[in-house]
Amino acid sequence: MRKIFILIILGMFYLLSITLAQTYTISRLSSSDVFFGSPLDPDKYVLGVGDKLRVYILKETGEPDIYELFVSPTGSINLLVAGSIKVAGLTLTEASKEVSRKILAYYPRSKVELELIFPRYIKISITGEVLNPGSYLVSALSTLDDVIKVAGGLKSSASTRNIQIKRGYSIISIDYLKYVKFGDEKGNPDIKEGDIIYVPIVKKIVKVFGEVQNPGMLEIKEGETLRDVINMVGGFTPKADLFSAYVERQGKDKKEIIPVNLYKLIYEKDDKENVVLNEGDTLVIPERANRVYVLGYVQNPKSFIIRESTSGKATYTSQIPEEISENTKVSELIRIAGGIVSVGSQRRIQVIRDNKLIKEIDLFKVLIKGDTEEENIKIVPGDIIYVPLKEKTVRVLGEVKVPGMYEVKTGEKIVDIIEMAGGFTVRADMKNIVIERYITERKQVINLDLSKYYKDKDEKVNIPLEDGDVINIPVKSD
Repeated sequence: MRKIFILIILGMFYLLSITLAQTYTISRLSSSDVFFGSPLDPDKYVLGVGDKLRVYILKETGEPDIYELFVSPTGSINLLVAGSIKVAGLTLTEASKEVSRKILAYYPRSKVELELIFPRYIKISITGEVLNPGSYLVSALSTLDDVIKVAGGLKSSASTRNIQIKRGYSIISIDYLKYVKFGDEKGNPDIKEGDIIYVPIVKKIVKVFGEVQNPGMLEIKEGETLRDVINMVGGFTPKADLFSAYVERQGKDKKEIIPVNLYKLIYEKDDKENVVLNEGDTLVIPERANRVYVLGYVQNPKSFIIRESTSGKATYTSQIPEEISENTKVSELIRIAGGIVSVGSQRRIQVIRDNKLIKEIDLFKVLIKGDTEEENIKIVPGDIIYVPLKEKTVRVLGEVKVPGMYEVKTGEKIVDIIEMAGGFTVRADMKNIVIERYITERKQVINLDLSKYYKDKDEKVNIPLEDGDVINIPVKSD
């Protein structure tokens, strides 16, 4: 009997201690404990000692039970209804399932919810090029950016491209600049208990001057190139002269000037222009002058000065080859530049203004068909007339008025090319046209009866053309 009495007393003492612990926990809740940080991911946040949780038990009848409590030093929470529940080391989602499982054993028809109402504090250290290095207690939801601000911010000598986080036996290298400039979250990772953050001194600096969005000094990593730097400064302004940029580099004995064609680099993906930058390099992107440029696959790429003129013709002479009228047409500019070379596109002439493609001109329509509306655009200072490479060509043989090699645009069909070749001769056999097409080195032969298109407008026979197609139009047999 005495043993039973002792057990009852011990049980009452245990329940009283839990109640007091919970009462103490609730009493610590105040307005200063409210968390205002960014939303956490319950599948990623791992609970630890000191996290403040709230448990809701929504019973079938009656008022819900609400408990607010800390994760104890043993990694558990203590509930009157379910006893001690181990939650440290579990994600919030996993802990919610575990708490629900324990409570539903006592209240099977209830609904249980668990939420984090305030994260614990963790101890971290930050050293190196910050204003106030040292050890700090920060929220378990803190990121690298939060810790840098707590430490007073970075010094002017600080590297933003190679901040190191020592976590256990591993070292994580962080490009913090990507977060600062572009909001890339990879550059602002979550901080863990015990992390040691080291901010080294900046090592490689380049300067970017002229027509870019964010000129100034910029830290670069080993092996970074012109394209990397242009991305980091936010690209060009509309006034940028992409054809006159250069890199200034100090050599052993003298200064070296390296011209770079930024148009080829950015728009044609020409890696020959993608210079690897060195410590101390200066990239200069000048403002465009009062000129029009004819560039690309022409015989003599050049620039022209626009002069006001009442005439619609070019004022080109052998004495002043760079002067043109403000009303000069694109086709005339290309003629003055020596014409298009054999590999250049005649059908996709680009007019680029403020570094944007504003019009694409088909010179075949202008020169062969006499379509004056096709190049109905007024050239202004700073415009670039650019002749790209041909993308697709087909060969037309046999009974057309002008057989030969023709450039085709994406989506153009056989009837379009027959028209470009002047149409059929009177001897053409439209019923037995043959197209030879090579697909992965295997020849495919396509037989077409184009008379169905011309008689019945049957679009099934008017097939799109592919690069390298050879179209044979035979002679009609008796």
